[in-house]
Amino acid sequence: MPEVFGVSFAVWSACSLTLLIGALVQRITGFGLAVVGTPILLMLEPRLVPVILVIFGLLVSLMMLGQYRHEVRVTVIGMALVGRIPGTVMGTWLLLAAPLAVLEKIISLIVLSAVAVSLCRISLPVNRVTLFIAGILSGVFGTVSAIGGPPIALLMHRLPPDSIRGNLAAFFICSASMTLIALALAGQIRLWHLAIALTFLPFIVIGNTLARPLAQRVDRRFLQYASLAISTLAALGLLL
Repeated sequence: MPEVFGVSFAVWSACSLTLLIGALVQRITGFGLAVVGTPILLMLEPRLVPVILVIFGLLVSLMMLGQYRHEVRVTVIGMALVGRIPGTVMGTWLLLAAPLAVLEKIISLIVLSAVAVSLCRISLPVNRVTLFIAGILSGVFGTVSAIGGPPIALLMHRLPPDSIRGNLAAFFICSASMTLIALALAGQIRLWHLAIALTFLPFIVIGNTLARPLAQRVDRRFLQYASLAISTLAALGLLL
């Protein structure tokens, strides 16, 4: 069977489709690439997590920011980014110290927590303290599993949809850059990651491109619930 940089073609194809769907969901709803992709990629090819998802999370966020940059407010994400710094350090330590079996359980719990946050509409006060705490949690979650959005989204859910998309995109760009630097310093990024990422890039672009016309035709809530159902099943599969 042919391989793509040491990954069987069947597995590579499944990973490509997963990333395409994840990019589409994130462009329409504001986040979702990692929530959808992490548990599935971890089952298909653990070496891709979290590096590949962080790289493409950064890319999709850059694409989104061009459309929603006028919605970005430093007051919304500033303190969360400060909290992201110690969170990234803690997440890097956990990634290096925990064996894969333990990481799988941790990541599955992170995914299930992200699903719960997405479904709940808990109203929390938005202030410097809650933003800082959310930033810490986002740093830990984002470094271990690339799923750094839910803690921040939980505080932002009362904002208008375009404001959520814009501020999450700006937050992801800064936080993903922090994570990539931390992972590189920890020796977790290799040339193999960059090479195989280039093979996945067209699928990210396709997912992002398809999101534009589909955003007007597909119900945003239906797409979100469908992606959360897939993520939940994959996360439960990791726990079993």
